[in-house]
Amino acid sequence: MSNPPSALLLIFVVLLCISPRLYGDDSGPDFDASVASALASDAPSPLAELLQYAHEQRLADTSMWHALIHYRKSIIGRIESQVDAPWFFLSSQGKTDPAAELDATLAAFFSRRPKPPMRLTPYCRFQARRFWLTKALGKKAELIPEQACPEFDRFIRFLRPEQLTVIFPSAHPNSPSSAFGHTLIRLDHAEQNAQTRMLNMSLNFAAEVPPDTSSLGYALRGLSGGFKGKYHLLPYHMKLREYGQIDNRDIWEFPLTLTPEQLDIIIRHGYEMLISWYDYYFFRENCAYHMLSLFDVAFPDDRLTDDFPLWALPVDSIRILEARGLAGEVDFTPSMSRIIRARENALPPEERRLALLAYEQGVDAIGESLATLPTVEQAAVLDLVSDYQRYRRLNSDSADITRLSQAEKTTLARRSRIAIKSDEPSPPSDTLPPHHGHPTGRIQIGAENQASRHKLLLTLRPAYHDLLDPSPGYSDHASIDFFKLTAGWDEEREKPFLRDVTLLDIQSLEPRSGFFKPISWRTSARWRRDDASRHHRATLLGGAGMAWRRQREQPLGFVFLEGRLVDDPDLPTTTTVMLGIRIGMLWEPFPGWRLFADSETRRAAHDGIDEWEARLGSSLALGHKHSFRLDIHRGSLSDRSPETRYTASIARYF
Repeated sequence: MSNPPSALLLIFVVLLCISPRLYGDDSGPDFDASVASALASDAPSPLAELLQYAHEQRLADTSMWHALIHYRKSIIGRIESQVDAPWFFLSSQGKTDPAAELDATLAAFFSRRPKPPMRLTPYCRFQARRFWLTKALGKKAELIPEQACPEFDRFIRFLRPEQLTVIFPSAHPNSPSSAFGHTLIRLDHAEQNAQTRMLNMSLNFAAEVPPDTSSLGYALRGLSGGFKGKYHLLPYHMKLREYGQIDNRDIWEFPLTLTPEQLDIIIRHGYEMLISWYDYYFFRENCAYHMLSLFDVAFPDDRLTDDFPLWALPVDSIRILEARGLAGEVDFTPSMSRIIRARENALPPEERRLALLAYEQGVDAIGESLATLPTVEQAAVLDLVSDYQRYRRLNSDSADITRLSQAEKTTLARRSRIAIKSDEPSPPSDTLPPHHGHPTGRIQIGAENQASRHKLLLTLRPAYHDLLDPSPGYSDHASIDFFKLTAGWDEEREKPFLRDVTLLDIQSLEPRSGFFKPISWRTSARWRRDDASRHHRATLLGGAGMAWRRQREQPLGFVFLEGRLVDDPDLPTTTTVMLGIRIGMLWEPFPGWRLFADSETRRAAHDGIDEWEARLGSSLALGHKHSFRLDIHRGSLSDRSPETRYTASIARYF
């Protein structure tokens, strides 16, 4: 079957699977009343017979029914569905009453009228519910009058799903919605290759964020469930271009090993979930959680979402799938920026300068110099120029990013005269799938010495990764610490104290090169107290700067300008603004051994207080789940004399 043009395909998908069309009123069949009438009547009826059988079999108490309606027990033991779209429920009590929802569903299957705002009858819309109930009711299911469901039939014929593949675009700290990575599902046909799979459809769950949402509003609403999270069916090549060619994110693919029966019920459930939405929470009900909640209908007695801890991260969903034996052999697609950087790093400095000049002034500007190079090196220069021209086009605001520029055409024409085939650069040999990196949680036990005073420290960090954590499977130049807590025991005073509360600390040290000029940045919200006798210091920090590194195995240097709002009773002005400069270095001289050093000087804006800090940190990976750390910190804060702290600790990842 030929693939329709993207525009027609999108129109088809919108008409077929978009959220329900709203009507002018909310009138429609009252299925609760139909249930009450059937049960109260002395006259036998097909619905009454079905209800009686369902009650006898206790179908509303089964794990499958709870998986289909996404029921969960709350902390207080109350059963409630996680679905928040009211039209998902056919009973007015359906969100909290599994029995009422099952009764109303059976009644709804007799109706040939849609319940607004749905435009399909419940019989045709709720395909997974009907499929399972038909099996659970046995011969009693013959009492339900059949209906033709042409839209679902077209849906299946169009998708022809025979394989599900989980797609993991890698974490990207410069994208707030995907700072921890992302997961989506691709629906594959049989006997496809990498090129034809790009034309398949993908099922994506994401928050619907209004375009005028501020950064603060985005954070607050995302943490409090203020956005609607919805499933959307989109062509996969559009998502691939968005992630790999625009967002600079590597793509990992995990084909799932499912039985035909499991695949069928997941597809049916996905179809009926397209009309619904959830309250979206960044760290719980997100893309990772609700991808697996869609799969729960294939594993109702041991739901995949039960394996998440208190939080749900995309990489942890991949670990769950692998632990269950569901994730097949992984496939890797590098981002365009990774390919361009690899091509750039493979060239000598002079040829890199030629490639940059060709991009800025056109290929004709380097014609004579290019002709003096061996043909293999000419091809390498032109490949770099061509890839970068394409990258900039796809990231432009052009109305038609599919149209080649004249500069691209000239480059490709020149390249076509060189009869040498170039392969894409291979990823670094130490590139690991994300789920093979260290687990995202960390607990750390350490001892600290400061001016002969000893402290014991215990740190818990739910997520995610910092610059001294083992780098395989993660970006080696970015860190996200979320809700890190440190408690201490002051041996001199023999009392415990709260040492540190880090709500969020993000650093992105993206190296610059001739072709890429990213701005590195950092933001942090932190409360800290050095020991039980000291006052606290609360800090809101923001900074921007630049980082440089030639090759991955070489040191990365950076410089930042930073501003911070500080609350510290030891300062002459308790709450003040400080401005400063920070320089540092990050290096992994040997696999598993990481070094970090930085130094900062800053001044208070109001009273001229000068402060400085310097730190040297080292970590050594001890297998997959442990590391050993040494830290030396020296600094002068709040106009005090310089102090030095030495800390040694063992970290375990979970």
